[in-house]
Amino acid sequence: MRASPAAGEAYNRPMLNILTEPATKPVGERHPRRAPAAPGWPLVGVAWEMRRDPLPLLLRESERLGDGVFLKLGPYRATLIRDPQHIKHVFVDRAANYSKETRGYQKARLVLGEGLVTSDGELWQRQRRIATPAFHRQRIAGFANVMVEAAEATVRRWRERPGESIGLCGEMMRVTLRVALRTLLGAAAESEIETLSPAVTDVLERTNDIITNPLSLPVWVPTRRNRRFAHAIGVLDQFVYDTIARRRRELSEVHQDGPADLLSMLLEAHDDQTGVSMGDRQLRDEAVTILIAGHETTANVLVWSLYLLSQHPDSAARLRGELAEVLGDRPPVADDFGRLRFTRAVVEETMRLYPPAWMIGRAARADDVIGPFSIRKGDFVLVSPYVTHRHAGLWDKPHAFDPDRFLD
Repeated sequence: MRASPAAGEAYNRPMLNILTEPATKPVGERHPRRAPAAPGWPLVGVAWEMRRDPLPLLLRESERLGDGVFLKLGPYRATLIRDPQHIKHVFVDRAANYSKETRGYQKARLVLGEGLVTSDGELWQRQRRIATPAFHRQRIAGFANVMVEAAEATVRRWRERPGESIGLCGEMMRVTLRVALRTLLGAAAESEIETLSPAVTDVLERTNDIITNPLSLPVWVPTRRNRRFAHAIGVLDQFVYDTIARRRRELSEVHQDGPADLLSMLLEAHDDQTGVSMGDRQLRDEAVTILIAGHETTANVLVWSLYLLSQHPDSAARLRGELAEVLGDRPPVADDFGRLRFTRAVVEETMRLYPPAWMIGRAARADDVIGPFSIRKGDFVLVSPYVTHRHAGLWDKPHAFDPDRFLD
């Protein structure tokens, strides 16, 4: 589902809703205990409210109960944590004890396979070693012109429709899909965008529904929605596999000065430790991960940035002034990035208030202690950037839009 600024604080739910030393226990706390529980219904707990409107629930209970909140989610047990040291414990200090074997990741694999977002353990380590060079800062900066061209094309199309209302969510999804196709696969034909855009939308919306609805039927049941879901994945797969095959032929037949897109970089990359490179299936999983997760999250940031600027005209005027001072009448280039300090602060403050991935989950492989809270084997540990970013102990006026907090 995509962001809807008209709903004000009603936050979008992206698909992918989708830290070896324990955190120090407080003085006087001898026996770890389960985090205080959010009140819920018998058997189902807070599962229905988590599906219907999760963010107000998580924010309310964390403000009421503190840095740990126990959540009964039907047959699942979960603990929401928000303290940065507790989060570091899960993702850094004791990362080996926390796997991606959660319901969200399991369902995301229906689309993403074993890409970097969903893979775990040794596979994730190997894929990260192979993929990291493709995402070098200088290589990504080389794509700046693609992003600027896509933005300018979008604005030109808007100016050709004066007085017409524009659906901002759809427009931002479209422009970021164009950028993702160009930078990832070297493809940007209108016909390809027209074919892929509805498939991507179907995949995102159905996957989000599957993740959040524990009563959803398995995808192999031939319901109308499942058939549509399978068709959308098939459209994505055919496009990506065809592009991989074409790019392999091009790289073998023609000597190039250097790869021009991320797929070509991934094709040429290999693990320095083993010499292994990616096969077609792994390339497919990484490409679909970047295409699906990458463009949706970026679109959400753009939507919320524009919405917040519309609600704060002083910040909007200040941003326009900075653009005029740094750029004048010319389009931006990569070297301008470091000089657009307030523009960057607006984006960072937007991501603080409306982080594109509002929930990250892990499953405990063994019993553990996080701060004063006990975690049982099999329990889920949830981290919500949306909640942590509104922690009054970490931020002054945490609910306010204030880009200046990122300028120091």
